[in-house]
Amino acid sequence: MKREHSKSAAKASRRRALGLLGGWAVAAGGRIFASEAPAPSVPQGALFGPASSARPFILGFIRPEAAEPLSAAWFRRLQSFLDSDAAFREALKREGYGSVGLVAAEGFNDLVRRMEVAPGLDCVFCPALAYCRQVGDYAVVFQLRGPNDRGRDKYIFQFGVILVNRHHPLYRDPQSRTEQVPPRLIARHFVSEPVALVSPYSAAGYIYPCHELFKTGIRAVPTRPIFCGSSDEVVKMVLSDVVGMGACEQGAAEDLLRRYAIPTPPEQLYDVLLTTPGSPTDPVVFRRRFSPDRSELGRRLKDSLARFFSADRPGAMRLEDSEDSAFAALRAAWNEFETLSAETDALETR
Repeated sequence: MKREHSKSAAKASRRRALGLLGGWAVAAGGRIFASEAPAPSVPQGALFGPASSARPFILGFIRPEAAEPLSAAWFRRLQSFLDSDAAFREALKREGYGSVGLVAAEGFNDLVRRMEVAPGLDCVFCPALAYCRQVGDYAVVFQLRGPNDRGRDKYIFQFGVILVNRHHPLYRDPQSRTEQVPPRLIARHFVSEPVALVSPYSAAGYIYPCHELFKTGIRAVPTRPIFCGSSDEVVKMVLSDVVGMGACEQGAAEDLLRRYAIPTPPEQLYDVLLTTPGSPTDPVVFRRRFSPDRSELGRRLKDSLARFFSADRPGAMRLEDSEDSAFAALRAAWNEFETLSAETDALETR
């Protein structure tokens, strides 16, 4: 019930943000608040592809929001590309598959369930936390890399930040930012006031910020969360002063200001109070028996995906090779976060 209330609050707050035209937003003509054009819809939870007596090879993903680079139309183009790849189709046939089908899951939990329940999904574009939560047998083959993501060793990471706008009591004058804001003070505000967050399943925009602030000894789970669905929306909420504090991916605020040519220097609009450790970017996973190191079909699929990304790159996204071990730290952080949350809940109910 609390989550439904949070969703309603988020929608109402975003509508308010769309109507705010004050200060620097006026100088930008209010363009930062313009709504995106809707993308072609994908039926939720639907499997679609050419009819065939053989089982389709299923690509799974969460139904995209309108502004996401991996749009519904992009996935349909990928489906067509794979269906037209003669070498991949031959490998499919040898494994007893027919054509390529798409499944658009209704959300995070639906995707995790579909990964776990037979017949499952054969290749999945999934959130990093969904891969860590599911108990199906999947192997990481790629990670998605955006313009703000950083490589470390052979893996790709994104960092989370907690930021406040210039009206927030924790905002520091740009000349005094050499002094760190005590994490325990950040945690008190994080817990007690409305906070814009990406989603309950975002590593950079929820799990890692909470996990870091738990180290202060405070149960750092926001009591008044507003889940916005993306880092862009979090930044809009904070800079519009709908809320004073938010957590999102590092670089999201800078990107938004640059994209809409906002002339005000960033340090005069917001202050980053905390940066989290890096979390792995979203993976592309194959059913483990199709892992490229053991399967001709897997090798053909990996090659086809790489070629398609080169020809039809979604925004600034790139594919980078990866493996399961890139997600070990995120899985451990999630488990620790769940344990700490449960222990604190138990203490508070005594």
